[in-house]
Amino acid sequence: MNSGVTILLICVFAVGTVFAKDIPEQEPSTTVHVAVGKVSEVFFPGKIAKVVKGGASDSVLIEVLDQSLYLLPKSNAPADIFVTTVSGRSYPLTLTVAPQHDIKVEIGGGSVGGISPGASHDVMDVMKDILSGHEPPGSTALKVKRADILFKDSKIRLYMRSGYDLPALTAYILEARNLTDNSVIVPIEQVTFPRLLAITSDRDMIAPKGREGDSTAVYLVVGE
Repeated sequence: MNSGVTILLICVFAVGTVFAKDIPEQEPSTTVHVAVGKVSEVFFPGKIAKVVKGGASDSVLIEVLDQSLYLLPKSNAPADIFVTTVSGRSYPLTLTVAPQHDIKVEIGGGSVGGISPGASHDVMDVMKDILSGHEPPGSTALKVKRADILFKDSKIRLYMRSGYDLPALTAYILEARNLTDNSVIVPIEQVTFPRLLAITSDRDMIAPKGREGDSTAVYLVVGE
């Protein structure tokens, strides 16, 4: 009986050793204050290698650019996120809905070195500029045609209003207009751009066509 127990304990210890070897070194969980439909950036000390959602996959949209993770919650109960960098270190993120969302969170006080100038660490500055109606510093206004329709279905039409070109980013201001006699949700999750970094709109839902509030502005920032 004793020898059997001894063998069992040895097996359990051996299995535990294998598991411990395979688990990446994990940092304490970081709380990120988020808001539905608003973009938050989380900057890591190393390049991101893998992102895992710890809940409903459609509760939060994510985009990765080098050392930055961009979060766009779609519900009031966004999934927690687990990020692993190329060094093998793991960073759990707890997403908490709050009245004021975090525009940018730096994990471990890492340096912004290693990112191309004007790239990810400028995304939120550019977004704030176009949201406030200002031309981003150092940008060139794009020549756009109001007839440039980017998305259209039986419910909504999305077309270009203006845009700004920067060395490593492009910002677009679009207009979404309702084509129906009912209120509709602005389908920002259906807008696809290569290297899309951030997207938001003034309103999540627009009124029936012909009524006040039947259109809204949509703002995008994309990388090269």
